[in-house]
Formats: sequence, C-alpha cells, structure tokens
Amino acid sequence: MDSNPSRMEHRLIYATHNADHVELNPAQRMAVQHLREQLGRLLRRRDAFASLIRSTSEAPMGLSKQPNAEQQDSAYELTQGFFEQYYAALSALASVHGRIRLYLSHKEAPINSNDKFLDWWEVVGQNTRLDDRMDALRAARDFRSIFMHPQMWSIFDWATVSSRDEIRVVLHGAESSNRNVPQGASRVGSSANWEFVAPDMDEVLEGFELLCQATFLPIFTWYPEAESASPCVWEPDGVGSSIGDGAARVIRNALVADGVASGASARLALRLIEDLDKYIGSMAEIRKRAGATPVASAYPSGIPAARPSLSPRPPFAD
Repeated sequence: MDSNPSRMEHRLIYATHNADHVELNPAQRMAVQHLREQLGRLLRRRDAFASLIRSTSEAPMGLSKQPNAEQQDSAYELTQGFFEQYYAALSALASVHGRIRLYLSHKEAPINSNDKFLDWWEVVGQNTRLDDRMDALRAARDFRSIFMHPQMWSIFDWATVSSRDEIRVVLHGAESSNRNVPQGASRVGSSANWEFVAPDMDEVLEGFELLCQATFLPIFTWYPEAESASPCVWEPDGVGSSIGDGAARVIRNALVADGVASGASARLALRLIEDLDKYIGSMAEIRKRAGATPVASAYPSGIPAARPSLSPRPPFAD
C-alpha cells in the first residue's frame, strides 16, 4: 500500500479539475463538488487503513504483519467503512453524469443503479485504460454487497491475511442450500466453501481516477470555457488537460516551418506530424458530429446543461 496519501489526493484533484474550466450551472457545479468531497472521504478511509498497517507489529520472521485481536477488529471496521464510502462515491459520480452529459454517441448513463452504471462504463471505456481497473471496481461493489446485505447469504465468518506491508480482510463461508456463493467470491478448491479477499484499496482508487479522467477530459471540448476562468495551476499551458486543437496546430506548424534543421525534423517530426494530423482531424470530426447532435439535457432534473462548444478553442493566443 502506497504510504504517501498526498500523491493520490493530487491525482484525484487533477482528474476532476477540468470542470473548473467550463461554464456549468449551479446544480452541475454542486454535483462536481459533492463528488470531490466523497472522493476525499474515500481517500481518508484508505489512509486510516494504511496507518493501521504501519502501526501493526511484524511477525517474528519479519515476513508479514501480525495484528492483534483489537487491530484485526479495527481492520474489519476500516475495511467496511472504505467499501461503504466507495459506494457513496460511485453514486456521486453517477449524479454528475445525471446533470452533465458528456458521451453523446452513447445512451445516457443509467444513474439509478450503480450496477448498471458500471455496465455502462464497461461499454464507454472499452479498449481504454479503464479496462485495467473495471475488475477492481466491480469487485469492490460485490465485496461491499456482502458487508451490507448479509441476509442474502449463508452465515459467513471473517479473518485477516497479511504480508510484509499489507493486511487484508477476507470473508469466508459455505455455499447456500442452492449451492450458490456470493457474487465475486471464489470457491475454495472443489469444496462447498467460498472466500472473498478484500479488493486492493489503491487499485479501487486508481479505478476512480480513471473514471474521473474519462468523465472530465471531454468536458473542455463539449462545454464552453468559463468567462471568469483564471490560469490553471495544474497545466503548463494554463488551460485544460488535453493538448488542444490550437496547441496541436502551433506545434505542427513549428515542425514544418522554414528554418527547422532538416536532420532534426527528419528524426523527430515525421511520426509526430502524422499523430498531430490525426488528432486535429479527429477533433474536427467530433465537432462535426456535435453540431448534428441535440443539446445535452440535464437528466433527470430538467435543469438545462451548458451548450457544447462547436468551434476549436485555442488554449493560448497565437
């Protein structure tokens, strides 16, 4: 487990900060703020668990942690708190998508069910970096379900497992009379028993980071820049996260301009120019499709959403 909590805190802020660059109505901005607060609470629960691990003595051989009974009980409590907060944070992200529609080529996000919301993300995030963390996000949902709905399963017990720098809670029990085991749990060999080791908290947070990136990276293209926006302290060019159409054109023109050494241009520019052309062309195609798409609506409240930007917005003056 990463011992530096500030690193993930900065990554989560960065993943959401594009919302500060665009015009949003009060309800939309409040939804973004609520998401940030819920992510902060999730991170604090993870940090509390990391503190417990650091305070736990090592086993005599030094190969793993050796929590006492009180520390094991604290591990259970902190684990339960983390995965309950995971669910609250996922609901807060669904609330953002209920008020700010960003993927106009897909059906609107199903915001009334976190299970269906994750199904939607699997479609939207297919063949992207998000694929790497969808399993962790689903496992977190399943693990939390056992905690919160024990009446759905045969009675189960719990224990802790540990390594040199990690402690995990593991739930375990027997299959039901219908031979069912909880969703996400693994059978123990060929027996009738099952176990479910708590998903890695850092992987769950990384999953949220990717969800937030996928949510807020498109916002600068689809929604107009805030008139009162101040220079961004998170970006070298003072604006949104992507290179931007204007910046891409400036870089491309500089690479093909007179005076650029031919040797340097040959080594550096050919592939880069091709990539920039593809990027500029894809952004033009996105705006073309946006022009033929109805203005995004704020489902389900009826509050009007900000209008998409249909023209390139250079990130700096030429």
